[in-house]
Amino acid sequence: MPVYELSVDGTLVREAEKVVSLAGREFPTLVMRWESRLFDQPWLTTLVLDYVIALPPLIVGQATFNEVRIAAFTGRAGTKFMYFGTEMSASVPRIAPEMENAVGPSELYQEFRLDEQTCPIPYLKLIQVSPRIYGEGLQNYYSPPIKVERYDGVASPELIADFFPKVVANLEPVKGTTLVDPAQGLWTGARFLGATAIAILRQGRVVGLHRRTGKTDKDPIPPEVKRRDPRLDMRTDWVAVDVGAASTAVAVRGERGGAEFVRIGADGPVRVSADNENPSEVAFEALARTTKAWRDRVILPMTRWGDVLVGHAARDMRLRPGEGAHERAAASIPALALLRERTERGEPFRLRGRCDPDTTEALKKPAPPIIDEEGIGAHDPFDPLELYAYYVGLHLNQRSRGISTRYAITMPTGWSPERRASVLIAFRRGLFRSLPAGLCEYHDLEGLKVVDAGPSAIAYAVQAFRMFGIQPRDGGVPFCVIDAGASEAGIAFGLLRSAKAHEAAQGLERMVEYLDPTAIPWLGGERLLHRLAYRVYAASQAEMRERRIPFERPPEESPLGDAEALFAPSPDARANTWALKELLRPLLEGGPSAPVEEQLALVGLDGESSVVPLSIDRGALSGALDGWFRDAIDVFRQHLAGAVAKIGREPDPYQGLRILLAGRLGMNPRFAELLAGVLPAGVQLHRFKEPDKANLGAPTVKMATALGALSLRFDRIGATLRAEKRDAFRYRVGRARHGQLADVLDPSVDYDAWREMGACLKPEIEVLFMAAEDEGEVAADDPRVRRAVCALGRDAVGQRLYIRAVGPARAEVSVGPPGGEPSASAVCWSVDLQSGAAEKTSG
Repeated sequence: MPVYELSVDGTLVREAEKVVSLAGREFPTLVMRWESRLFDQPWLTTLVLDYVIALPPLIVGQATFNEVRIAAFTGRAGTKFMYFGTEMSASVPRIAPEMENAVGPSELYQEFRLDEQTCPIPYLKLIQVSPRIYGEGLQNYYSPPIKVERYDGVASPELIADFFPKVVANLEPVKGTTLVDPAQGLWTGARFLGATAIAILRQGRVVGLHRRTGKTDKDPIPPEVKRRDPRLDMRTDWVAVDVGAASTAVAVRGERGGAEFVRIGADGPVRVSADNENPSEVAFEALARTTKAWRDRVILPMTRWGDVLVGHAARDMRLRPGEGAHERAAASIPALALLRERTERGEPFRLRGRCDPDTTEALKKPAPPIIDEEGIGAHDPFDPLELYAYYVGLHLNQRSRGISTRYAITMPTGWSPERRASVLIAFRRGLFRSLPAGLCEYHDLEGLKVVDAGPSAIAYAVQAFRMFGIQPRDGGVPFCVIDAGASEAGIAFGLLRSAKAHEAAQGLERMVEYLDPTAIPWLGGERLLHRLAYRVYAASQAEMRERRIPFERPPEESPLGDAEALFAPSPDARANTWALKELLRPLLEGGPSAPVEEQLALVGLDGESSVVPLSIDRGALSGALDGWFRDAIDVFRQHLAGAVAKIGREPDPYQGLRILLAGRLGMNPRFAELLAGVLPAGVQLHRFKEPDKANLGAPTVKMATALGALSLRFDRIGATLRAEKRDAFRYRVGRARHGQLADVLDPSVDYDAWREMGACLKPEIEVLFMAAEDEGEVAADDPRVRRAVCALGRDAVGQRLYIRAVGPARAEVSVGPPGGEPSASAVCWSVDLQSGAAEKTSG
């Protein structure tokens, strides 16, 4: 049983690094250091023991002596010699101390060098001697014999771990047991980065460290590592990514089983459901090193975690209180998805690193949305959103998980097609860069599917129908989604209906048929918070001007006189803006009575930080929010009036309409209260509630959107843009039968679809119709029932009558064979259901 064992476990390695730092060590500490070769690479070995000297074995046939440096803790008392014998005398074998220390601090440690020239004892005989360390004066330090033992730690194949995931993304390394297993192995095309530190344990206790020397970023793959074709580990699941300004949800699901949410940059447990959302944020500790590594290599660039932080880690860095808060905020990019707005406006935007603030990178227009054989170039503009997507890919495509190649990306409802295409390509580029080299070509649309999964409001609606128990009924359920998130309020109207015959043939049972979605672009939580912060800045402008505090002005607000120099875009202005936004966030989320500090440390144009007193008029800010909410609701009512004309049903087009209120801003109680106050009778409002700590299994709105996108891939529900742009048909049309109006057409019918209504028994037929105000039985002679006569001619007698809706108040009547439909040359009459006029149109 060996005395010494080696481990690459992260916890043990961190403990070993603390041990070899010698922090807090006292007598009788002895430190040994020597050069080693592990896996045919140079290493430096350091052992820290108490009254024990451990020496490495000789390499047979290569050396007769191993040079070892020994540092002994002596406090501040000087020493003269390490000697070998029972007492110090002129003839005893000894080693003089070194003039300069290389292992421990010189004021606390005395060092000795064992080599073939200085050591009087042959190396293989040192195990048999009893060394002592002789001190000045009357005191002998380490006067009892020091134990000498053989260091027998052996590097096994299990230590050949791949640390690329750890170094680049703070993910678990690929264990050596996986790499050397013929049934597993390292993916062909993956990057390999071997261990750079190995903990040394003596009888279970950490006592030292092996540390790699030389270059550690370009490792040859050890011969013990087995290769594996990554195609063998490709998964058939879909990954849904819901991109948002404040957060991004990433969920994975296959044909069977539930969805799994993937957290980016998180190192703590999930305490509330919102922890499953990933902040849409990137932060740079060392910008120059990050951009250099990004450009040095296309596939799997070695951007080191710590130099760059993504997701949860980036937000934690920005919000961490204490010294350097402004510098950390200036090095962060929150609301990452909104960078596209800045480039579209041509607004200057500079990136900055925290430890290299003089190194700046100007944000340029991203690579064009083109997928071709040229792929990705080293000189393409640096795109933080592409970098974010790369880290999403690294978290998904781990050796322990397999490889995902199908991604459905949902984006804010109001984004233009051009912006959607740009963001989609950024994600495709970043995800492609996270895959093993050679797995697929960049232009291989089948090998790597990254598709636009549509407006986020529709994906949310799919999941909301399940959560709120909404099922389709005859004619469909009209709905409206108001997705008031961080950057906008997306609005989508539509019908939840049963699948039609051709849709059912594709395996679908339910369909979400929606109108062209729209959005209120200025109604987003972060935008309103920015406007509140700007108004507090304006109310405190005397103090701001005096201290020359830079700030970012929101596009919706008017400039402040001659102070435009303070509003030039810069990392400092961005950091000040976010600091004030975070201070005021409780007023938006908790109401005007929420506690808020009335002073804040901000940084001026001179780089000096100062505490600025703030003029916070809670009444004025609350009034501004109320005004914005009311303006938004007025806009919504205009969209609602136009939409119900297309999806509503007579007699009351609002009856049965379901309003699905979502988004962070949608959870604002005041906004929900004002919205509920203007909704017509018969409209049902479904308001989403944020899950609490006791309900970790419940999704947030963002998570629900990702789940909805996955449902559209795997469940028996589909979504389609409503092709019919005409308003809904608003009449009941048919013939008299047994004294009653027998409907053939009603508001649930599809336009342009011929429907049979019986035999043509005479040249002139009478069509009965009425406004769809009553769904019950109606007598044919009811005053509300009107008539139109269509002279089809004698040739029509004996054929079947057909009728179809062609407009909200227009129908066509014709004849044709049984079980078919009228021919193009058949006689046809058009009936204006509003005026009652009938006219022949063909035949």
